[in-house]
Amino acid sequence: MTEILIIIFGIIGLISVLIVMHARRTVGYVYSGAIVSAWEGKLLKETRLVEMADAPGMENLIASLEDTEYRPLLNEVLRDGEIDLESAEIAFKNHLNLRYLEILKIVPQKQKEVIRGLLKKLEIWNLKVILTAIHNGAPVEENIRRYMSPPTMPSERIEMLTTARSLEQLLEFLKDSEYYAVLTTALKDYRERGLISLLSALDIYYYTSLWKTVLQSKAQRQILMKMIGCEIDIVNIKLLLRLKKEGATPEEIAGYLIRPAYLLTEGMLRDMTYAENIRAVLDVLSKTPYGRTLLDLLPQIESQGIFIAERALNEMRLKLFRQMAITHLFSLAPVISYIQLKETEVRNLLILLRLKALKVEPQKIKEKMVVPKLEL
Repeated sequence: MTEILIIIFGIIGLISVLIVMHARRTVGYVYSGAIVSAWEGKLLKETRLVEMADAPGMENLIASLEDTEYRPLLNEVLRDGEIDLESAEIAFKNHLNLRYLEILKIVPQKQKEVIRGLLKKLEIWNLKVILTAIHNGAPVEENIRRYMSPPTMPSERIEMLTTARSLEQLLEFLKDSEYYAVLTTALKDYRERGLISLLSALDIYYYTSLWKTVLQSKAQRQILMKMIGCEIDIVNIKLLLRLKKEGATPEEIAGYLIRPAYLLTEGMLRDMTYAENIRAVLDVLSKTPYGRTLLDLLPQIESQGIFIAERALNEMRLKLFRQMAITHLFSLAPVISYIQLKETEVRNLLILLRLKALKVEPQKIKEKMVVPKLEL
């Protein structure tokens, strides 16, 4: 009898320890999850975005945003009843940046590195804009307000980089940064193949660095691998389709792909680089979720262009991230999903504002948007 009681109390003790350990692991995510859930509740639903695209004019579009967090931003950029599109873009980017800063504050300390790594894409975006301006001989400083100040880089640093007058000067400014070696290594390829070499080198560095951070994360590694891995696969597929369309050689394409991929094996990547056309690329992908979706859209892709495939892949990523957020509430999944949803919403709103100003018909506007389905 005594031995049975000891066993029972031992089991109860073990269960108690496991409960305490689980609570310790999840308590930080309860707080961040609650805040993200409240933010997510304010996101524009699919029906709302469709109604905005159908709005007869700019005034109606602005009125439809009356009860949203974007209305105060539009008040700042209205000029004599018209929207100043450049100011609107800046205001929306600043709004996003403030949200990024809030996100960094609420995520558990041990996972901040993952989110910081994810948000470094804004540094990459800025560098790409600066490199493109220098390559094209355009004044980098002219539109300095267009550059988003990333939460991972001081605004003074961005301002300094925008004063660069040449690639050599930009590299001098970056000498003490992680990007110096990335860009200098790509210089030879740049002189032979052009701007894509530098832009691709930055993308490869960003995603391989983020992947290393994910692999080093002991907590939730499998969840993060699935989400970031999906992102890398989709970037590779979109890049491959664009380069195939432009007639790039298999050797050129192979040099721009991000490795390691996730669901795409090295054999798949190789076969896609040597595929004769878009149909052959999708045939290689046929056993993956990406291929099954894109093959159904093949007639549209062939008749309307690869933007159909890009939009479908973006929607697939949003859906997967949303599913992960729902099934893994006490993790970083809701935060990462929200970041993607929020960025997509801002892009959609900027598309709406630009195209409404140009009086583009509603159906064409809808084709340009990526509309997330928040209710799964």
